[in-house]
Amino acid sequence: MKKSEALPEQAAGVLTEDSVKEIETAIEEKIQLSVEAALTNQDELYAEKLEELVGAIDKDHTDKLKRVVEAVDHNNANKLITVVKRYESELNGRANKFKSTLVESISDYLEEYIDEAIPAQAIEEATKNRTSREVLANLRKVLAVDSSLMSESVKEAVVDGKSQIDQLAHKVAKLEKENGLLREAYTKTKADLLLESKTSHLTGKKKEYMLRILSDKSPKFIEENFEYTERLFDKKEKERLSVIKEEAFVQRKVKADAPQPKLSEKKKEPANPYLQELKRTHK
Repeated sequence: MKKSEALPEQAAGVLTEDSVKEIETAIEEKIQLSVEAALTNQDELYAEKLEELVGAIDKDHTDKLKRVVEAVDHNNANKLITVVKRYESELNGRANKFKSTLVESISDYLEEYIDEAIPAQAIEEATKNRTSREVLANLRKVLAVDSSLMSESVKEAVVDGKSQIDQLAHKVAKLEKENGLLREAYTKTKADLLLESKTSHLTGKKKEYMLRILSDKSPKFIEENFEYTERLFDKKEKERLSVIKEEAFVQRKVKADAPQPKLSEKKKEPANPYLQELKRTHK
């Protein structure tokens, strides 16, 4: 049914179609506004209720969560404090132990280094020198000695002292040279006397051999090698005699195997040098 048909007959005869449309439009707008207003109020009411509900829930959850967090924090804090205290105690103990060890090691190292780098004697001498300088400074102040005058006097004393030292050094070198010559002469004389004493009972070639071998040697060398040299000569002499005997034997054998000349034609044979040497040695 059309909206115009719903109007009373009196109004239908008075209102035109356009007026009816305008009225319908105004009524629809009013209805729409009322609906929108009602929905808006409803939304605001629901939103307010929901906000209150959410607020209540959030507050409750927040309180519970806060209590839980506080309990957890308290428990963890106590555990953390215990761990920290134990760690600090352990750390302090180890740190103190390490500190003591480190201090001892460094102290020992420094003592050894100082002993090697700066000997105790050098420290003592440095202390004496410093004390001497302080005493000299005090004496200079008391006696009012001028530094320039003192320097000039010291310079002259040093020059004079150096000259005397050079002269003494020259004399010492000369005396050392003379002493060396005297020692050489004494050593040679001692060696000659010792060799003469040891060879006094020897004769002939043996004495000549011993004097020739040991004449330019030191007394110590003569003492240590005299008997060895004597044994060496005896060994060589024994070998020489053995060779002479063997040659004499061969010579005699060759002579025996040769044809004998007649007595009338026999002449005086030349002397055998080896036999003569053998006879001379055994005399």
